[in-house]
This record gives sequence, C-alpha cells and structure tokens, in this order.
Amino acid sequence: MTARNPTTFVVGAGPVATALAGALRLGGVPVLGLWARRAAQARAAGSTAGVAAFSSAPPDLLLETEVVILAVRDQAIAEVAQMLLGTGLINKRHVLLHCAGAASAKELLGPIAGQVAGTGTLHPLSAIADGKTAMRMLKGTVFGVEGDDAGRAAAGKLVAAISGVVLPLDGAQMAAYHAAAALASNYLVAAVDAAAAVLAGVGVTQDRAAQALIPLAEGALHNIAAHGTTRGLTGPVRRGDLATVSRHLEALRDRPDLAEIYRVLARRAVEIAARLDGPDAPDRTGLDAIRALLGS
Repeated sequence: MTARNPTTFVVGAGPVATALAGALRLGGVPVLGLWARRAAQARAAGSTAGVAAFSSAPPDLLLETEVVILAVRDQAIAEVAQMLLGTGLINKRHVLLHCAGAASAKELLGPIAGQVAGTGTLHPLSAIADGKTAMRMLKGTVFGVEGDDAGRAAAGKLVAAISGVVLPLDGAQMAAYHAAAALASNYLVAAVDAAAAVLAGVGVTQDRAAQALIPLAEGALHNIAAHGTTRGLTGPVRRGDLATVSRHLEALRDRPDLAEIYRVLARRAVEIAARLDGPDAPDRTGLDAIRALLGS
C-alpha cells in the first residue's frame, strides 16, 4: 500500500456504513462502492453516500480494492469476513477493518488474519444515528484504531483523509474504551431521558420535557469543553448545598428508579466537587453531608 489514499470498499448499509462511505468519499478516498444483502437498503445507502451500491452476491470489484471496511453488526463481523474470504474475492492483498468498538481485530478477525494483508479496528468515536448527517460530521472525529501493523497503517490513512484524529489502542483496551464511549454518549441520552421523566411529572409531555432540557445539557457540554469536567461542574453538589440535594431526593421519593439514577450520578458529582480547592472549593461540611446522604 502506497502513500496515496487506498482504494476502499464498505460492507454494510446501515448508518455507520453510510456515514463512513460518504465521509471517506468527501475526503478524497477512492471508495469503489458498498455492498449489502438487501437491495433496497444498499441502494439507499449508496445514494446517500454518493458511491456505487451492490447487493445479492459480493461484486468482483472487491478484487480491485485494497481496504475493506466491515461496517456490519458486531455479532456478524466474523461471519461476514469468513463469507467474503470464501468467495475468493478477498486475499493477501486486502486489509480488513471492522467498526466494532468493544472488541479487537484479533478477537473478531483472528481466524482469517493469516489469509489477508492485515486486520484492524476503525471505530468512529461518534454518535451515528443518521448516515446522511454523520457523513459530513465525521470530519475531525476521533477514531479508535488498533490492529496489526498493516491494519493500523490503513486505518490511519483513512482517518487522515477526513482530517480525523487517531486514538491508538491495543486489543486489551477495547472494552474499556467502548465503555467510556457508552457512558459519554448512550448513557447521556439515558440521563436526559431520566431527567425528562422527572420534569414530565410537573405536567408536560416527556418529549416536550426532553426538548426543554437540551439547552441545559448543551450548556453543560460547553462548560466541559471550555473548562474540563472539574471546573465545568455546576449546581448544588458543586456548592455543597445539602438542603437542595435533600429536596431533590424528597421530590423523587415516589420514583425509586429515578432516585437511584440521581444518587449514582450525584455521588460522582461529589467526587468531582471534592477536587476543587481555593476560592472555587465547595462548602466541605455540606459536601461531606451530601456524601453521607447519598450513601455508598
């Protein structure tokens, strides 16, 4: 593989496959096409990404490809890789990259590693719900990258093409890396949903409550971006305000499920607030009392 952008083919037609195919094409990578078993899904993804779409049997065009991205369900990666190898269209000239965040290339592609040029992980650290929107937002995104030498090199070139940032990992780190991603993204949604459920209790719909909370959540993220998590924390725990935290828990007394979420997150907020010192420090007596109130 030379210094130029490698010829690339995407297997899959979901949001991640669509976003990657489109983003790489926009970044100047020669994306030869994408393939999925279902024709309608393949056509829709190809149209959105601006690349050729194939369905039914994998196309002979794979023979002209240097990098194959397996952007399919995590549970299907090994099976799809074996299937492609069985067609004879994948061989020692190909590097295979998968997009699962919680497992290494060795775990998922180890059985075929000796039959291809290399294997690796290319995981966008991004919340991709819609391929059309995400394909333009992936520029500058951080990607978790691991694998053998050829796999890491190929992934690095693709990330560079879209002005992304490589976060180098080793296989043993993948589960922790993906847990961090889930906490920051998936469970952020869960936290806002829980907050919306509480707000809905005052007489607004869940959807309206969620929309009302979005600017607040965006403000919190802005604070993190500007000041980090420690200086970015605001609110009653940050101040050591025991009375307000007590009122919150009293308001949630009839919703033990939501109260438990509150307690877990508030305990973490206590640990964050405890890092502050000097004029920014919280009321230490109040903070200790909040810690005791929340329990372990």
